[in-house]
Amino acid sequence: MPWRALAGVAAAGALVLAFGEVQAWRTARADYPADPTSGPADGRDVLLVLGFRSRDDDRLNPVQAWRTRIAARSAPPGALFVFSGGAVRGSVPEAEIMARFGAARLGIPPSDIAIEPRATTTRENLAFALPWLTDARTIRIASNTAHARRARQYLRDLDPALFARLRRTRDFVPLELGPLRLALTFYDFVAARTARRREQQPAR
Repeated sequence: MPWRALAGVAAAGALVLAFGEVQAWRTARADYPADPTSGPADGRDVLLVLGFRSRDDDRLNPVQAWRTRIAARSAPPGALFVFSGGAVRGSVPEAEIMARFGAARLGIPPSDIAIEPRATTTRENLAFALPWLTDARTIRIASNTAHARRARQYLRDLDPALFARLRRTRDFVPLELGPLRLALTFYDFVAARTARRREQQPAR
């Protein structure tokens, strides 16, 4: 391939990557409360870590590792990490797999970990985590950027008072994951459309 063609392909790729980074930055800042409040003064700062399907053999998936790292770097001192996710694939709940990684590799104290092992959808992540969220002083939702935004929107629908306790997570770091971020953004777009279609279907 002539060098000019290669340069053109490289330039186009760089533009796509730059566009994706800008969109991810905007998404990471969207759908937070304009006037945040706090819950009980004796409550804990809660990190809700959203699950992602595991490998077939119940090993950690790279996306699970990334979401756990987002939670770890976003946590204030003494935070409670609530890992939420059932056994969508395999026999071990996603929450358990991610919690083990967080404790063993990221230094999250086991005493600061809670596991919600039933959720199979994003809305269930939030609904089943309510016992921890209700008592939280502040709330942070840890996931990849577009998915975390969708979860924030769901929390606003579920309980506006809890939504007001949201604080920012560090789910956007420039150039983190590179092109994989674009793939995950597309995946989350498709997942969101699929979830909306299911919710709009009449009950049988």
